[in-house]
Amino acid sequence: MPTDGPTSGLKLLTPEVFADPYPTYALLREHDPVHWDDQLNGFLLTRYDDVNAAIRDHETFSSRRIHLLAARGGANPSAAMQRFLALAEQWMWMLDPPQHTRVRKLMNQGFSPRDVRLLEPRVAGIVTRLVDAMLEKADGFDLIPDLSYAVPAGVLLALYDLPEEDGSLITQWCDTIKIFLGGAPDLLGTQGPAVRSLEQMMDYLGAVIAERRKNPKDDLISRLVQAESDGERLGDEELCSNLLLLLVATYETSVDMMGNGLRGLLTQRDQWELIKAQPQLVPAAVEEILRWDGPVQLTHRLVTRDIELHGTAIKEGQLVYLVRGSANRDPEHFSDPDRIDVTRTETGHVALGTGVHFCIGAGLARLEGACVLRELIQRIPDLALDEARPYRWRADNLQFRGLATLPATAGGPAPA
Repeated sequence: MPTDGPTSGLKLLTPEVFADPYPTYALLREHDPVHWDDQLNGFLLTRYDDVNAAIRDHETFSSRRIHLLAARGGANPSAAMQRFLALAEQWMWMLDPPQHTRVRKLMNQGFSPRDVRLLEPRVAGIVTRLVDAMLEKADGFDLIPDLSYAVPAGVLLALYDLPEEDGSLITQWCDTIKIFLGGAPDLLGTQGPAVRSLEQMMDYLGAVIAERRKNPKDDLISRLVQAESDGERLGDEELCSNLLLLLVATYETSVDMMGNGLRGLLTQRDQWELIKAQPQLVPAAVEEILRWDGPVQLTHRLVTRDIELHGTAIKEGQLVYLVRGSANRDPEHFSDPDRIDVTRTETGHVALGTGVHFCIGAGLARLEGACVLRELIQRIPDLALDEARPYRWRADNLQFRGLATLPATAGGPAPA
């Protein structure tokens, strides 16, 4: 691995890199595509071909990486932390086939294409109500709390059939757990709040599962409680653990996808105008904003055997970070990758993963993104960022990339 040169002394867990990691990714792709990082205690793969191949090769790049979380618990993890780790071992994204295949097959029964299609009127209704409320704000609005946070929160409450008044508590739990999982600079400092949130969320979901077993409804939890494949069902703790994972992952992914994508379209105005003129491009626009500034920037894996990549030796048992955000900006795979192009014909972005670990909530995230874009280009065609109130990144996390604020107005861009 290089000991000097353009990437020597590079620090990734900094507010500057969190706010804009793409120049750093470009540097790594060109000069150090298998980069060792002391803070992350692992290698970063940044080229598209390497990332795509590693995501698909679960035999060499294993998802069973629970010791990454165990290390964050310190030498003597608390009883609560040990419970956290035991539950995390059951998460789909911590499993390889055949265990992963079994759990995924059962969980998929709540996310069939038909289920997602049936949700469209509900999602569209939620978006319409939120845009109505935004338009009542005469002094402008903020697209993050008013839309990006509110849409997936409303959709998940409807999908899980949970009380609306529980929404703020659930999103608070999601945000706390996500910060710990995503590689915050103070990993041990986020441990206590994350474990408390997980325990509270598990207790909450456990009670809901018990109730749905007694009184099933037409909702995701009831379908998964009853799901069966090859004579197998999910146990209560297994189901509870994966429902928690789905809540955190689908909520955070949707929040950041919408915020990052709207910022991109409103700063690259020609693309906003193009989808206004050609609304049939909305699905393609959702795919392109996922590629251009995806909400999940990296995935980590555990190497199961000694390998060599680009002249760098990686030993069995070491961690490798597959940097999806960098892969999706690789000029060897995507032409003019730093620009949004809603007519792009190149396919294969890895923003939602690929292979057996392709995001289980991808259809729902795409539906939410499409509903938001359609509503905005129709109802607020002159939507623009508010130059008097600059947007701000949530600079606390390398894995989950998103905005803290995105102030906007309905009146169109300021004159040049």
